Amino acid sequence: MGNFINTSILIPLIPLVTSLFVFVLLASFNRTVNRLTKPVTALIAFSLLSSAVISSLCFFKKTEEELVLSKFLKYFDKTSLVIHLNLVNEKIIIFFSLIMTLVIGLSFYKLPRKKGYVSLMIGLGLISSSIMISILLIDFSALI
Repeated sequence: MGNFINTSILIPLIPLVTSLFVFVLLASFNRTVNRLTKPVTALIAFSLLSSAVISSLCFFKKTEEELVLSKFLKYFDKTSLVIHLNLVNEKIIIFFSLIMTLVIGLSFYKLPRKKGYVSLMIGLGLISSSIMISILLIDFSALI
């Protein structure tokens, strides 16, 4: 069970790394990436869906533990940041990821894919990743 819990750190990291990867591509190859709106949209949407899948696996295994971030990164040695894995947080992340995927899909069909479209997708990926991090850092089961 310990290895599966350690993979739950990937829930917010997958959209973050994907968005940063697309941002680096956009900064390097501006004109080419601005033309590749379909792959960028699919990449960001699949990263959010993969976070939802990992979170739903945690939910169905009824995982309720806490991960101390200082075990993973030396940067957090002096802080006591803890990721809370419980059923409430996992439900929130599943629904949030599905809603953000729906927003990305609707924006793909409704918005004109002009110059700022790839930047919008990068922003949506970064915002969703930061919200997932904040959801995991707050212990919602203690509030209920």
